[in-house]
Amino acid sequence: MSKAPFILLVNPWTTDFAAYDLWAKPLGLLLLGGLLKEGGCGVAFIDCLDRYDPLSRTCGEMLRGEERKFGTGKYSRTLIEKPQAYGDIPRRYYRYGIHPESFRKQLQVIQEPDLIWVTSVMTYWYPGVQETIEVLHEVFPKVPVWLGGIYASLCTGHAEKNSGADQVITLPLEKLPGRIEAATGFAVKNIPSWGNFRQAPLPALEFISHPTYAPIMTGRGCPFRCPYCASGILQPRWERRSADAVYEEILHWHETLGVVDFAFYDDALLLQAETSLKPALERLCREGLRLRFHTPNALHVRALTSDWCRLLFESGFTTLRLGLETTRADKQREWGGKVETRMYRESVERLRMAGFSRDQIGVYLLCGLPGQSPEDVAEAIEVVAESGAQPHLCEYSPVPGTAMWSEVCALSRYDIAKEPLFQNNSFFACRRSDFSYDDLLRLKELVRRVRRLP
Repeated sequence: MSKAPFILLVNPWTTDFAAYDLWAKPLGLLLLGGLLKEGGCGVAFIDCLDRYDPLSRTCGEMLRGEERKFGTGKYSRTLIEKPQAYGDIPRRYYRYGIHPESFRKQLQVIQEPDLIWVTSVMTYWYPGVQETIEVLHEVFPKVPVWLGGIYASLCTGHAEKNSGADQVITLPLEKLPGRIEAATGFAVKNIPSWGNFRQAPLPALEFISHPTYAPIMTGRGCPFRCPYCASGILQPRWERRSADAVYEEILHWHETLGVVDFAFYDDALLLQAETSLKPALERLCREGLRLRFHTPNALHVRALTSDWCRLLFESGFTTLRLGLETTRADKQREWGGKVETRMYRESVERLRMAGFSRDQIGVYLLCGLPGQSPEDVAEAIEVVAESGAQPHLCEYSPVPGTAMWSEVCALSRYDIAKEPLFQNNSFFACRRSDFSYDDLLRLKELVRRVRRLP
C-alpha cells in the first residue's frame, strides 16, 4: 500500500453582484474532509470565503466585510470587471472572499499536496472557480486538481471545458474511495463510511478559522420532486440520521468550539422527523442548553403542527423560513403539491401562538417562473403580510436537469443551456413582455415596504 496522500481541499471564490454569508458553509467539502481524515489521509483546507482572513481585512483595495447577528455577515469583496453576458445589468460585479495574495501565501506555506479538491456551488459562480483553479495551477503546476460540487454536477460538460480542473468529479460518495486509490495508490481505511450517511464521521468543521455557527443535517434528500428544484438530482435518496447522532453532533460543536448558532441544511427538516430531530430537540430542552437554531432552507408548512411549533420555540429556534411559493392553487399543485394557502395561514397562526414574532417568520415566495405574472407575486406578498409574517422573494434561477428546464430554455431569449451566467437569478433570464425586469424591481420594492411595517 502506498503512503497516505496529502489532499488539499479548497472552497473557491464567489463572483456575483451580491453574496452574503447567510449560514453558508461548504458542508459537502467539510464532510469530505471528515471522511478523508477518518480514512487515514492527510488533509488541509483553504477557505477563499474566509470572512476573518487577517490580510484581507486590512487590505485597502478591498471592501471589508461586516459582522451581523447569529454568526452571519458580509464577505470582503473586490470590484472586478463584469462578464460580457451581464453588460445590460446596471449593477457592480464583485469577487467575494480573501485577497488573491493571501490565497497564494496560504498555498506557499503548506507542503505540496498529492491531490487538490475544489468544490463548487451555484452554476453561475463558475468564474470564481476558474480563477481559484488558475492560482492553484500557478502554485502547484504538477498537482492534479479535481472539481466537485453542484456546478460540477449540473453543468458537467461546461465545467470540463471551462473550469481548468484536471478532472470533474460527479461520482456518488460511495464510489470516491476507488477513484482516490486509482489516483494516489492509497486505499482509505473507512470504505463503509463513504456509502452510509448514518455512519459517516462529523464534517471537519475544525478547519473553519472562526466557526461562528455550525451547519447541521439531520437528513439528506427530499421526498418531493418539485419541477424547479435540483434536490432530487443531486441527492436521489432521502434518508435520516438517528436522534442520538443529531443530538451528539450539536453537543460536540457546542462543547468543543463554543458554537451557539446552528443552521439546518436539510431540504425536508420536519418531514417524518419524529424519530430523529424531535427526540434530539426534546433532549436539548431537558438539559437547558441555550442554543439558537436557524432554518435558511424552507420548512414544509404541512409539518407545522401545534406540538412542533411549541417544540421549535422552546428549543431555541430563532430564524424560521417557510415555503409558501405562491398563493395560486393551480401553481401550488403544479409546483409540487406541498402547500395550500389555508394550510399556510394556519401554520403561521400556530407559530405566533407558540411565541414566535413576525420578524422571526420569513416566507419564501417564488418570483419569475414560467407562467407566473407580477400580479400573482404581488398577491402572495400581501397574503404573507396579512398573515403576520415577513415575505422574502426567491428570484427564479433556472436549474439544468430539472423538470422545468426545457420549458425555460424555450421561453428565454438567452442561451441559458450554453452559458451558465444566464442562470443567475439576478440576471432574470425569464424576463418577458408580461413580466419585465422593471416588474421585478417593483415587486422587490413592495417587499421592502411590507417588511418595514410595524
